[in-house]
Amino acid sequence: MRFARATGRPPTRDQVSPLRLSWRDRLVGDWLIRSPRALLCAAVILSACGSSPKSVPLPAPAPGPAAAATPGRVSLDSHEQYYDIDGSSAGALREQIRRLGPRDGGAARDALTVWTIDWTYAEAHSPEGCGLRDVKVTLTLNTTLPRWAPPTGTPARLIDSWRTYLRSVKLHEAGHRTIAEQNARDLLAALLALRGATCQEVWDAASRTGERVVAEGRAKNRAYDVETKHGQTQGVELRP
Repeated sequence: MRFARATGRPPTRDQVSPLRLSWRDRLVGDWLIRSPRALLCAAVILSACGSSPKSVPLPAPAPGPAAAATPGRVSLDSHEQYYDIDGSSAGALREQIRRLGPRDGGAARDALTVWTIDWTYAEAHSPEGCGLRDVKVTLTLNTTLPRWAPPTGTPARLIDSWRTYLRSVKLHEAGHRTIAEQNARDLLAALLALRGATCQEVWDAASRTGERVVAEGRAKNRAYDVETKHGQTQGVELRP
């Protein structure tokens, strides 16, 4: 099997229609990136995709069990990274967090979860029109957390306070992760539900659907931060 790029134009009389048509969409921040459609064809079909003096009928496929199409799935790729801080007092640690913490819109945060969604799909023809199949939604999560190694002689009370604080930070970031995972599942369900008279209608609807669903996820993330005051109501406070 080989990949070839499509122009997006309908096949001419002397061209062979592709077996499979796929889109790859990616939403990063507020930007939607759409890759060109890719045709997945057998090599013999690709050789017939160019101009030729006449149509050449394809040989009948050998009989055998048909491969079942996968309706869709969500894939998760999760990563954690850390920034190191030092100090032997709560005030010193808070100052390090303000100075070294990850930036979100210019403001320093104690921790930050950034997520990206990619989705790919292929067309599914039916007597009723067109839909999508082999839908794959990939959610990539990158969480940045503070890391502190208490120096010798650090008061036990501060160490206990740090452990409580870090548990609360992780609890808050887990909330962002839950929202992102649900958003990926919502996107998968929305894409699988699309139907249209033509595949072009479905492709256009898929782009609009992706933008809408992911925008809803961003709004839920913002609302979660407002509701929890960026984790303060969940205990994200380093006490002395």
